[in-house]
Amino acid sequence: MSLLILISLFYFILLVFVCVQIVISINYSAKALAYLLFAIFIPVIGIIFYLTFGINYWKKRKYNKKTLQDGKILDYLKNGIVQYNESSISRLDESVQQNAELASMLMRDLGSPLTKNNKVTLLKNGEEKFPNLIEAIRNATHHIHIEYYIYEYDDIGTEIIELLIQKAKEGVEVRFIYDDFGSPTIKMATEKRMQEAGAKVLPFHKVRFYLLANRFNYRNHRKFVVIDGQTGFVGGINVSDKYINNNKNKLFWRDTHLRIDGPAVYYLQYLFITDWKFCCDEELETKESYFKIPKKTDENSFVQIAASGPDSILPSILYSILQAIYLAKKEILITTPYFIPGDGIINALNVAALSGLSVKLLVPGISDSKL
Repeated sequence: MSLLILISLFYFILLVFVCVQIVISINYSAKALAYLLFAIFIPVIGIIFYLTFGINYWKKRKYNKKTLQDGKILDYLKNGIVQYNESSISRLDESVQQNAELASMLMRDLGSPLTKNNKVTLLKNGEEKFPNLIEAIRNATHHIHIEYYIYEYDDIGTEIIELLIQKAKEGVEVRFIYDDFGSPTIKMATEKRMQEAGAKVLPFHKVRFYLLANRFNYRNHRKFVVIDGQTGFVGGINVSDKYINNNKNKLFWRDTHLRIDGPAVYYLQYLFITDWKFCCDEELETKESYFKIPKKTDENSFVQIAASGPDSILPSILYSILQAIYLAKKEILITTPYFIPGDGIINALNVAALSGLSVKLLVPGISDSKL
């Protein structure tokens, strides 16, 4: 009987410890409540499940190190080449002044500078993005940095890879990061061919079965390209034939991408350099060849990059959306393929609508996700 009491006492202490750990470590109330109920009402199994899947020991160790390394590179970005831009935005136009709080938040949170003298081109769907991207890659003279969550080895994927191999043989630096979970069709043979041509190819978080639980949710969903430190592509379009509406696909795929020419590309370059170092521990020199003073453009667009990832301390993109909603004066227009809002977004939109703002939401009539 005494042994049973000791076991019960030990289990009670362990349960209290786990519950306290859940409350302290999980920021989202719904997720914390789910783990608490599971641990309390499903004895033993609930605790084992949380200790196995709820705490990512690997993530804490790996990303804490990455945060420190990224800070050193960001200091160079802020204190060096981007300084010239401070004088150019000393006199902001009215539209920027109205959203000064948003710009200030991104600068404080991410160190992302507000830049001007950018040329921004809106690219609708794959039929506009891919020809533009291919032309820019062909014109590259120094380096091509490419990073994608989903890269499929289909027609368009093959065409871009062949072009990257050609550019690498010409002496252009080619670095390619693909997410190992999102891009399963990047076969070893393709990776080997690119490396033999002089390109460098790395997976983000190599998926191994025994680490799948701890790495499944920490994927790299970024989709961007930096060419010669002056031209960037960023947005929602991965590399896949399904984004090209040529009557071969069952669904019409509507998505948006941006081409940016100008100093805003510096922050995309910073993101790539820090992700590259994380993937292979190779430190790219923060030098002028990667952060060139951009050519003057005919346009004067203000651009600031908001970025979040598995290494983010704060949910910066979520905060940016919330701040933008709070700063809205007349209307809020949202288009998104997946609308799964938390309480913060729902409450902000409700408050905006009740305050007399026009709030419109556009989602797909037919989703690619049955769930």
